[in-house]
Amino acid sequence: MLIIGLTSGLVGCQTAGPRDRDGRVSGANKQQQVKASHELAMTDQQARVDVQALLERAYASSAAERTALLLQAATALQYQQQWQSSATILSELQQLPLVNQEQQHQLALLNAQFAAQQDYWQRVDTLLAPLLQPQLTPYNSETTLRLALRSAIAQQQWQTAGNTMLLLAERVDIAADELWQTLRMVPQPQQLMLSRDPQVAAWRELLVAIHQGLEVPVQMLERLQQWQLANPRHAAADIVAQLTQVRVPADQRQALVLLPLTGQFREQGQAVLDGMVMRLAVDNSLTLQVIDSNQFDFATLPEVLQQYQANVLVGPLLRDEVARIDAGRLPRQLTWLSLNEPQQRLNATPAGFLFFALDPETEVQQAAQFLAAKGYQRPLILAPDSNRGHSHIELFTEQWQRFQPNRPVASDVYRNADDMKDIVQQQLGVSASEARINQVKIAAGRVIVDAQARSRADIDVIYLAGSIEHTRLLKPFIDVNISPFMTPIPVYANSASHSARDAISENDLDQVHFSEAPWLLPDHPRFNELQQLLELRRNWGYNLARLAAFGHDAMLLSARSPWLAEVPGFQLNGLTGTLFSSHSGKVQRQLRWARFAGHRVVPVR
Repeated sequence: MLIIGLTSGLVGCQTAGPRDRDGRVSGANKQQQVKASHELAMTDQQARVDVQALLERAYASSAAERTALLLQAATALQYQQQWQSSATILSELQQLPLVNQEQQHQLALLNAQFAAQQDYWQRVDTLLAPLLQPQLTPYNSETTLRLALRSAIAQQQWQTAGNTMLLLAERVDIAADELWQTLRMVPQPQQLMLSRDPQVAAWRELLVAIHQGLEVPVQMLERLQQWQLANPRHAAADIVAQLTQVRVPADQRQALVLLPLTGQFREQGQAVLDGMVMRLAVDNSLTLQVIDSNQFDFATLPEVLQQYQANVLVGPLLRDEVARIDAGRLPRQLTWLSLNEPQQRLNATPAGFLFFALDPETEVQQAAQFLAAKGYQRPLILAPDSNRGHSHIELFTEQWQRFQPNRPVASDVYRNADDMKDIVQQQLGVSASEARINQVKIAAGRVIVDAQARSRADIDVIYLAGSIEHTRLLKPFIDVNISPFMTPIPVYANSASHSARDAISENDLDQVHFSEAPWLLPDHPRFNELQQLLELRRNWGYNLARLAAFGHDAMLLSARSPWLAEVPGFQLNGLTGTLFSSHSGKVQRQLRWARFAGHRVVPVR
């Protein structure tokens, strides 16, 4: 008998079939569970065999028997966490015949488990694909699904993770908390699999009901109660009870807003407030009391909240002001949406705490992910020689290596405009090419050498992490240093390269791609509202327009924030991007991409 378990709790076995509405297992399925327990014990026993003895038998056996014995040895080594030793055997197995599909699947599973140990998740997916077909071999169905689930979670592919979790729940009993921790991250519950198992189907129905309630917050409690009536004894009862604890009616939601309306940042604070008013013009579910944070005594915040009967706190906008809030004195039932990231972990936070920020770090990380997904192999990132510039290079590299772990990132920093040209030539290999040409000319003496410096061919995309002024200077240097017989290297940048209203008239930006808040792109359905606002605020550039979009989205989030922290997978289409919360409480933004094309901005789909 072949050994197929890899780690404790991940052992393949015959698993329980559908359960009744209350989750009870039928007599036939109980027999299957007894068999599964027996197989698990057998696997534990056999996975601890003497590997050396197995190998000695294998090398003294025929080719067919040797394959079976080596599979057992590799399985035992992985069970014992001896990964490199198992890799040696797996390499040898690639050269041996596999007599049946069972051995093929077992080898694929062992290779996938080794790839997972190396965090090479794309290879894991490739290896598991044949095993995830509808007709799974009974020897590895649970193991395969659990490994596929790990891969999807590691890559934050939550839709896939949700489907895999439901498939797994059809086969084995999964704790309610474990199920919920995955399902709550799913962005589109309507597209989850339909299950014939009533208990599994009810999980999908619950998630659909929650997302529908978040679309129209005043209907949330009604939808949860309808689900409870339909599923009175479901394993998710405690989770639903927690969600129904938020009982503030929409017409009683009072928000206290802290923004800098005087002082150095008054213009930014006013832009955020303009965006809030824009949102409240179409959704008056919140009543606002706005206070100038520049003249506010933060020690009095609990009393002021009580004075205005506020159950929602929005702000402050400035990071140092967030640090001045004593979170331990805030009411536990308060919903707090901070408009900046706390500098350090708060001593206590209300249950509904979220923070939302227009941070450049998000753009850098999404750029790395976006470029990796487009299939680029060797990126070059250029940034100013500053703390932020070095931080952006680190963030880009870390995010890139999550998706392309075997593809290095080239990077460099520039101090000023004077050394930009030298850095571009050095990174593109032009300087080295010119040096080689000079050496040839010296060696040739009087012989005329006709040669042209060539740029290196391995850099296939460039990301610029500086300001619009830096992009204007760097892009021409990049263009003139690309060999004329080579395909131009695509150049990407952040939204800082789209910060001035007249930027599209700059020829130096032609064909530069950039990330941006959707509202600032011409294909957005509310782009005309932006143009009207810019006519009213003639002193504004796109930086302040983004802050107005930020204020709009803060109201969008505040109306739903009691539940958003519990359901991070729910996505809102905001003006600053597609919004969703993370485990840490941070509201994430998914940006759009566009490019300059002559005198136009062209959105990229």
